Amino acid sequence: MQTVRDLERNLGGDTADRSDPHSPAVDSVLDALMSIGRLMRHRVQGDHLDPGTFWLLKTLLGSGSLRVTELAGCANLDTSTVSRHVTQLDRAGLIHRTPDPQDGRAQRVELSEHGRAELQSALTQRRALLTRSLEGWDDADVEQLDVLLARFVGNIESLTAELEQA
Repeated sequence: MQTVRDLERNLGGDTADRSDPHSPAVDSVLDALMSIGRLMRHRVQGDHLDPGTFWLLKTLLGSGSLRVTELAGCANLDTSTVSRHVTQLDRAGLIHRTPDPQDGRAQRVELSEHGRAELQSALTQRRALLTRSLEGWDDADVEQLDVLLARFVGNIESLTAELEQA
């Protein structure tokens, strides 16, 4: 597997600030995140959900009935992309569409019972994969990973919000 440094070399440059003492660790974290993302996008055995729509269903589970525009905002995707996904999810019976009571021109989408069952199965499969990958780790290491990842995600969310406001 190529590392971020390998990719930069192949592109003819190196964008990392090598005077920053965190630079090697940042490259390593970037490599790890890209690998984890790639691996988690693969379907695991027993998972019938398309990885591209998994997060939309997860968002609907947590938020309940939403307009497509609201769902797009929650997912940080453009409305046209989410609209295409919603059409596919509706055809698969994973969601229900209902007229928006406040605006008859708009529609709201929510998980169907079939969508809930498929999402539960997908979450169970992903959780089992992560659980197996952490076998042999000390409990303290797993807890520390959890704390550090939560802090890391919080920092990224804050920075992203700041950048969107700028």
